[in-house]
Amino acid sequence: MKIHIDIQDDTSPTLALECVRHVINDGRVSQGEHGKMYYCWATTFTTNEGELLVLTRQYRKSDCFIVRKTKKTE
Repeated sequence: MKIHIDIQDDTSPTLALECVRHVINDGRVSQGEHGKMYYCWATTFTTNEGELLVLTRQYRKSDCFIVRKTKKTE
């Protein structure tokens, strides 16, 4: 299995990888076109760096996970 992780802000790579791991462990739960199953389209996590959002996209033939904060931390 090949995946891409796109961290779009200053989120630590270790934390981003941990959140993506949780999404992968939950399995392919969203049904798309022609009944094909995908990882959850959007998952939020409350972390010590703030609230993170993990978005999932199909990137060519691999899965792509986009990680970014949902709001600015004080």
